[in-house]
Amino acid sequence: MLTGMAALSATAVAGSIALPASAAAAVTGSQGSALPISPVRVPQTDLGLTQQSDAKIQWMRDSRLGMFIHWGVYAGPAQGEWYEHNAAIPPETYKNFVTVASPQQFTADAYRPADWAQLAKDFGAGYTVLTTRHHDGFALWPATHPNAWTCGQAPLSTDFVAAYVSAVRAAGLRVGLYYSPIDWRYPGYYDVTGTNCAANPWGYVTDPAHHENARIMKNEVYQSVKELVTQYGAIDDLWWDGGWLAEQGTDADAAYFWEPGRYRDPANGWLVDAPYGATESGTGKPLGLSGLVRQYQPNASVTSRSGWIGDYGVEEGGNVPTGPIRTGDLVQKAFTVGGSWGISNTPAMSFSSAMAVLANTFVRDMVALVNVGPDRHGAVPADQAALLRRLGGFMTANSEAVYNTRGGPWNPVDGQYGFTYKANTVYVHLFPGYTGTSFTTPLLGDAKAVRVYDVVSKNTLAFTTGPDGSVTVTGIDRTRYPDDTVIAVVLDRAVAPGDIAQGKTATADSVETSHGNLAANAVDGDTATRWCAADGATGHWLKVDLGSVRTLTGTRIVWEFDNTSYRYRIEGSADNAAWTTVADLTTTTDTGQVQTAAFTTRARYVRVTVTGLPAGAWASIRNLEVYDRPFTTSLDMTVGSVLGNGGFETGSLSPWYAWNSASVVTGAARTGTYALRVGPGPASAEQTITVQPNTTYRVDGWARVATSGDQAYLGVKNYGGTETSVAITSTSYAAASVQFSTGSATTQATVYCYKATGGGNAYFDDVTVTPI
Repeated sequence: MLTGMAALSATAVAGSIALPASAAAAVTGSQGSALPISPVRVPQTDLGLTQQSDAKIQWMRDSRLGMFIHWGVYAGPAQGEWYEHNAAIPPETYKNFVTVASPQQFTADAYRPADWAQLAKDFGAGYTVLTTRHHDGFALWPATHPNAWTCGQAPLSTDFVAAYVSAVRAAGLRVGLYYSPIDWRYPGYYDVTGTNCAANPWGYVTDPAHHENARIMKNEVYQSVKELVTQYGAIDDLWWDGGWLAEQGTDADAAYFWEPGRYRDPANGWLVDAPYGATESGTGKPLGLSGLVRQYQPNASVTSRSGWIGDYGVEEGGNVPTGPIRTGDLVQKAFTVGGSWGISNTPAMSFSSAMAVLANTFVRDMVALVNVGPDRHGAVPADQAALLRRLGGFMTANSEAVYNTRGGPWNPVDGQYGFTYKANTVYVHLFPGYTGTSFTTPLLGDAKAVRVYDVVSKNTLAFTTGPDGSVTVTGIDRTRYPDDTVIAVVLDRAVAPGDIAQGKTATADSVETSHGNLAANAVDGDTATRWCAADGATGHWLKVDLGSVRTLTGTRIVWEFDNTSYRYRIEGSADNAAWTTVADLTTTTDTGQVQTAAFTTRARYVRVTVTGLPAGAWASIRNLEVYDRPFTTSLDMTVGSVLGNGGFETGSLSPWYAWNSASVVTGAARTGTYALRVGPGPASAEQTITVQPNTTYRVDGWARVATSGDQAYLGVKNYGGTETSVAITSTSYAAASVQFSTGSATTQATVYCYKATGGGNAYFDDVTVTPI
């Protein structure tokens, strides 16, 4: 960390930490126990088409919950949606489930989509998604391709999609359509080249005619998708599935065949005939699948299962999500409450199992799409409907902690607890693996708790604030919803430090006006827009006027491209005349698209000057964010009062306890201005911290000894287990780390920085404690 900045009262400057768009890293230095800023999502371009902006997918993030409906001919035999494949039923025979009267006939005589929509509302869903066509090739609308097999044909002679769309909209829900390009009726699906037929249940073998058969299949897909996106009004979500070929490889591996991107190649080996495809308005270029959808449904979000990157990711299956918050893109957890996606003779999953999936989805900043499988008549099985309504009771009672929230601000602890937040409130979600009726929050940075309450009852809960700012809540009622007990911790300020540059006046010395890449785009809060200079020269700058002189703590810059070496300088000014460098990145080797710099300065204006560019890159910034609160980009929790002064940037030893000789000093810091000096020894600085039971923690820090041959230790004791420590013998700062696991009754632990042998001092800095 650079120090000694004279102008503008700049007291400390941190070198930037480069972040990939899909990851988070700590901003080190004097940020200490700061609260995390919200992870950023940057729309990516794939196959000529860019993902939808944050604004266009925000509805899905806010809704949090959707209801999936797998329904089709497979509801007749009621043995799952893959029954035709698994039982190797010839396609012509499979059609009998529609045309031949039997106890397995798909009759749809109780098809009432308004009942589905009401169930979705009772569940708390904001949207629904219906399988308009699954892998068997049966269309739930009167598709017009010559080979189409549809509900418009006898004996059904109807349009299920039209009635569904109408009912869902009438219920005030958003409309989603599922579509699979797989079609088991076509041998060419397993042998698109006609030269190498893949194994399949129906005994299709290699045949040169399969090349044309596959091309006709592709024509039907394009015609089908065109009808779905042009005949039913606004579609909010298109859920692609099955972009792979011959049930092999990945969806992206089959892009050469389906052409799922913006355009089709006129020289592709499987051409789409003009009546079935579409061309781009204005250019006449032949549209690929995603380009077709985007042209006719410009606001729709889509999954990645066509082979294009998609607007959001999907984690599929009924396993409970684990690990950190999903960052970099919106991720949907899709699972079924039955034994298969289509109806089968299996009971619905238990309430506790479903709750475990949902709650662990929300705290990881994911959204959920929960599937039901109606029967051959069109009715959702009673046990599935009852489960969704019971889950809806939880959603209603805890709505403020789920809807319109983000997961975080900290990563969850698997099986024990996690968090959601919005505005100035953190919601703590306690899971069955967490025991007890009290909870201590991670450190709250510069915020203070002003109220804590039970989210369901709204009753105020007792709490105490520790010397480190963490909050211990007592008297929590775990009986009402033991699968996810939610309490609200209200702070005196926003949970996530906010970007104070957003919406302010931005100017630049050079602007690419011909493409609308104005300076204002860099402060509009939208990573889908950008400022760009008018040429590829260096020296171009972007400046934001914050309106008044403020104490600033750092910036986050989102560049146009990832994996690009932008070199730059960040300056501050109080009067727009005298400028002081607050972060010098003119020699940085970072190539991350998202780069964060922490510093402390007083300024009204912030200017970023691009001093170095690789060939082909121009000075171009999607977001210039400026912060006036301590912040971090790490989502790891900071727990225990060690982090109250872990970087020792308060200049005080408190709340550490000194045994013999220990003090906070200048001139020996690894980062910032201050470090902890212990010695010459034996001497120690210790601190007792609050910890959670049944949790593994990692103590991290940096340490060195002043004299070669001396020895110091970073360790932990008094937690109910064996004292553990790591020895420090290096005369230059080196990372030190130890782990410890608490027992069922553990509530405290003592972390120590100990100088043992030798006549010199030991120095410690940036000590942290994190659950792992």
